[in-house]
Formats: sequence, C-alpha cells, structure tokens
Amino acid sequence: MIIPLIKKKHFVIGLLMLCSMIARGQTENLSSRFYFPGLIGIGVPTGDEQTSMKTGFALNTACEYRPVYANSYFFRFNYDNISNKYYSLNSPIPTNVKRGKLSSNFFLLGVGYRRKFQRIGAYLLLQPGYNISNYTVVNYNTNSTIAIGNASINHFSTKLCGGIEYYIVPHFALVFEPAYYHLFPGNNNYVLNPNYISYNIGFTTTLF
Repeated sequence: MIIPLIKKKHFVIGLLMLCSMIARGQTENLSSRFYFPGLIGIGVPTGDEQTSMKTGFALNTACEYRPVYANSYFFRFNYDNISNKYYSLNSPIPTNVKRGKLSSNFFLLGVGYRRKFQRIGAYLLLQPGYNISNYTVVNYNTNSTIAIGNASINHFSTKLCGGIEYYIVPHFALVFEPAYYHLFPGNNNYVLNPNYISYNIGFTTTLF
C-alpha cells in the first residue's frame, strides 16, 4: 500500500514541476525556445597499447529545447562526428586496414540543467545515444584487383559534457564545451576507440 502512494506522490510532484516550468516559460514564444548550437573542435581519443590514435577533428550540431530561458532544465538532441587517424600493430581491429581513418557518428538525446549569471551561462548535460563507427576496408577480388569500401559497427554510447556561454544578445551566445564520450562494446568484442574527450568552441542561437 505504501509503494503505490509513493509512486503517486512522485507523479504529482513531477506534474507540478512540469506545470511550473511551462508557466515560467510563457514569456518566451515557441520559436525562441528552440536553440541550434554549432561547434567545432578537436577529438582526443584514448586508443590502447596496440593501437595508436591521433587527435582529430570534432563537429557538433544540435537542436535544443528550453521550456524556460535559463535557470532550469533543457532537452537536447545532438549529431556529433569525431574523425581520427589510427595505426594498429596487431590488435584485433574490425577492419583489415592497419593504418586508416576512423569516423565516429553519434546520435544523442538527453537532458541538462543551465544556470545564467547576467551574460554568462553554465550548463551540465547527460546524453545517452547511438554510435556508428565507420572504417575503410580493402577487398581483394578474384581477378587480382582491389576494391576499397567501407564497413561500420554500431555501439550504444553516452556523452557527458559541460559548457560555458557568453551571451552577446539574449538569444545568441558564444560557447565553449568540453565533452566525454564512451562507447559500450555490446555484442562486439572489440571497440577500436572506446573513449573520447573533445574540446569545442562555437555558438548557439535561435532561428528568429
């Protein structure tokens, strides 16, 4: 009897919080609640003892919904790409190319919290999601020719990041965002690069 009452209490509290966020956000019209961050930076891989990974290029694009302008929770969908060159000595990598390029695409959806102090904003964001890691493969044909193709392996992933924003105007800010990515092996016994750290700069703005 106690457990259903606790669940009902949590539901009521959650509903009241949602109503409070909606009420506080009434001063913002719908279009000004959607932000579109765009950032570029560097992706620092971890690799392992048998695989050498070089620092590469990172690109972050996102769509963010803020029920309230600041000092509240927000929701963000990200499409991130990190590209790195690698060299493998004798690891069981998922491609027959020992020296090549790894391109990791992340599709992430999560919730964060933002505080704003005059022109400065700070936020923390956690996003679970899906990763598609793309590799180059070499195929040897029966007629003694070589064909270069692509192969991909999918992983569940998560991203944890924080950001500092400087608002030039209320709906446009410059952003610095360090982030940590982790790939889970799942049914795959080997992940070429399970962890990334990226450092990104860019901006966030509304459409109107």
